[in-house]
Amino acid sequence: MELSQSIRSAIRRATELALAEERRGGGRTQLTCPVDVYWHHRPFELQSYEGLDCSETGLRIRTHAFLMEGLTGRATFWRSGISTTRTVVISWTRESVSASGETIWEAGLRLL
Repeated sequence: MELSQSIRSAIRRATELALAEERRGGGRTQLTCPVDVYWHHRPFELQSYEGLDCSETGLRIRTHAFLMEGLTGRATFWRSGISTTRTVVISWTRESVSASGETIWEAGLRLL
């Protein structure tokens, strides 16, 4: 039996949603510290971002510039009082507006 395109699309969306929910199953912890990153395309230039929260597999940062998905680097941040350095990749970036009306960006860093 041939599945229609709309049924295949619905199944694919449901699968993606289930995987996303499972990935975020572990709780997120507020992270109020700077996240310092040396991006691989500029290995000698340190960039500092505001950490918002973290989980076992990633962290969310705030930035004033768009960060392209797939960008990789080496990030250092504090988690549970311990300095952590990990290789990261940008998983997503979204535009937001600060309380003062300024355009800012949030990005999800996946820890590798």
